[in-house]
Amino acid sequence: MNALRSLILFFLLTLLASVKGQSDLLFNNFNINSIARNPAAMENNGLVNCYLGAHQQWIGFQDAPNMQWVHVSTFFDRQNMGVSLNISNQSEGVALTQNIKLGYAYHVLFKGGHQLSLGLGAGVYFRRLDYSKLHFAEEEQGIPVSTENILRPDFDFGFEYQYHQLTAGAVATHITVTNKNASLAKIPIQNHYYIRYTLDAGKEITLIPGLGYFASGKISTLSLEADMEYRQLFQVGVSYRTQQSFIIRAGVLLSEVWEIKYAYDLGAGSFATYHTGIHEFVVVARFAKRNSALNSPRFIDN
Repeated sequence: MNALRSLILFFLLTLLASVKGQSDLLFNNFNINSIARNPAAMENNGLVNCYLGAHQQWIGFQDAPNMQWVHVSTFFDRQNMGVSLNISNQSEGVALTQNIKLGYAYHVLFKGGHQLSLGLGAGVYFRRLDYSKLHFAEEEQGIPVSTENILRPDFDFGFEYQYHQLTAGAVATHITVTNKNASLAKIPIQNHYYIRYTLDAGKEITLIPGLGYFASGKISTLSLEADMEYRQLFQVGVSYRTQQSFIIRAGVLLSEVWEIKYAYDLGAGSFATYHTGIHEFVVVARFAKRNSALNSPRFIDN
């Protein structure tokens, strides 16, 4: 009986790693999902934009999912293009996934203020499955107990459309693997969609309602979002993911360079009774580009 229970536990843990571990972790802070996932969603502000994030999920669970993430991007107006670097480290149970990816975005401008950005991400992910973390009451034949390491190429493709206060985007991540061919070693294609609108509420207050949708195979979630900014100095917001979580968040601009964001996931539905919350911190730094102008008369081309 103990052996049967252990075998059932093994398959349950494997299923959890297959479903949750093979899905892109969704961030809780405003606008971070589009920046982290969509290579087309680059800020065009003349600066070098750096994001450092930490996401701790399901507080109270042993080996609960967690993620650390670094994003750096900049845009070049003259070439209508931008480049980015994404590095992430995601851990859940027996699985560790590390991803490094370069991004490229190109802006296409249309008459009337319409803008379309096309983005491509390319890199690799390293995946480690440490079966030694699984403990069984009795030894079972055919159950792996060692560590498996996988290194695979990884590609994303997305777009973002902007028209005045409207922003809409979509991205497909891990595009080389269909859901039919997915396995513990192969992360399947995942689809992210979002739309938001910026409203001027007067008295230097801006309201930003939005919708988001994530789908991976049979797993999907719809998010309803609403955020408010005051003079671009303070930001508060809420988000609800259907049958999954209710999120509150806030951000503050500390200086021209530094900004900090925090989000807390209360859980919703059956999830709310199984954990004590999800915490997420994001530190943002925006640096001026080095002036490449050559001031010496030696370099003046007559």
